[in-house]
Amino acid sequence: MNKTEAENLIALLNEVKFYITDDSDTAWAGYETPLELRNDIDSYIQKIRQDDVKILEILNVEFLPTSTFQEHSLSNGWGDEFLKIAERFDEIYQTLEKPKNKSNGKF
Repeated sequence: MNKTEAENLIALLNEVKFYITDDSDTAWAGYETPLELRNDIDSYIQKIRQDDVKILEILNVEFLPTSTFQEHSLSNGWGDEFLKIAERFDEIYQTLEKPKNKSNGKF
């Protein structure tokens, strides 16, 4: 993954993380606490920085309808914002997925 693509993906995850406040309802997102969800996002960011190609598929699932990020957004009043973020993720995912299919497991 080139530096710009990685930075764009990290920026999207940081946008999601911004909406996960200490008083967030995380029950429908499948987490006990907001801290757990933020920690998972931090681990995703770390994997992007390590050029771990497997993280793309994990993130693709997290951005799917009725998955973690959308469930959190709907439970916490930022559903419209999530849709915009998810659309941008889909664009990045499509760009990154094509070269990955031709590589040896690296971006």
